[in-house]
Amino acid sequence: MFYREIPAPQEISHLVLSFWEFLAKSENHEPIVHEVFPDGCISLVYKRNRIFGIDGLFSHGLNLEIFKTEVYAGDVIWGIRFMPSACAKILRFDPAQVQSRPVDEIADFTHLIQGLLEKLVACVDFDEAVKVYEAKIKSLELKSDETDKKIAEAVEVVEENRGEVKIGELAKVVGLSTRQLERRFRQSAGLSPKQFARARRIRATAISLVEESEMNWASRAAEMGFTDQAHLTHEFSMLMGRSPNSFAKKVKQIEHGKLVK
Repeated sequence: MFYREIPAPQEISHLVLSFWEFLAKSENHEPIVHEVFPDGCISLVYKRNRIFGIDGLFSHGLNLEIFKTEVYAGDVIWGIRFMPSACAKILRFDPAQVQSRPVDEIADFTHLIQGLLEKLVACVDFDEAVKVYEAKIKSLELKSDETDKKIAEAVEVVEENRGEVKIGELAKVVGLSTRQLERRFRQSAGLSPKQFARARRIRATAISLVEESEMNWASRAAEMGFTDQAHLTHEFSMLMGRSPNSFAKKVKQIEHGKLVK
C-alpha cells in the first residue's frame, strides 16, 4: 500500500488543506482490512478499481475513532481534504452531519459533485485528478473573507504545534473567549477544537513514525505533553484501540511518499 499528499496551491489554501492519494499495490485479490486513523477533517474521495469495474465518489466524515474499510488489489483512491475553517461554507450544511458513505447527484452537496465523477474517471493519474478537484473548488468562488478567519488562525496554530496546544491558550492566541472558540469551531468544522487538536496529535505521531526508523515513546510522550509514557499509552488505547507499538507497526505497513506537515 502507498500513500502520499500534496498541499493546496495558495489561491485555494483557505479552502483545501491537502490532496491525497492511496494505492493498493498487492497482487493478492483477497480484501485487506485497512484502518484509517482520524485526522479531524472531511474529505471528498474518488475510488477506482479497474479489476472490479469500480468508479465512485465517497464522502469521508469526521470519524474520531479508527475507520475500518476493505481494500482490494488495484484500488486507486484520490481525495481532497477540506480546510476545517471552511467546511461549512464549502458543504453548505453542518459538517458534523457528513457521514462516510457513497455520494450521488441527489446528495446534500450536489454543488460539489455534479459532473465531478465523469471528469475523475477520465484522469490517468493523481496529478490530473488534483487539477479536476482544484477546478471544482475554484468554481465555488469562495473568497478567504467568506470563511472564519479566527478559526483558520486556530487551525494554523494547532498545526504548527502538532496538536499539542491547550484550548484555553489557543482561544487567547486568536483573540476569542474559550466559549466563542468552541462555538465557532464547531460551526465551521463540525467538531470541537479539542477533538481537532487530538486528531492532529495522532497524525503528528504517525508522521514521526514514517520519518524515524525507531520511536522513543518516552520522549514522544514528553513532547506531546503527557506526564509519562504510561499516560501516552492510555490515550492511544482509548482513542485508537491499540498500543503505541501496535500503532507504529500498522503505520509502517504502508509505504509513504511526501506528506503535508
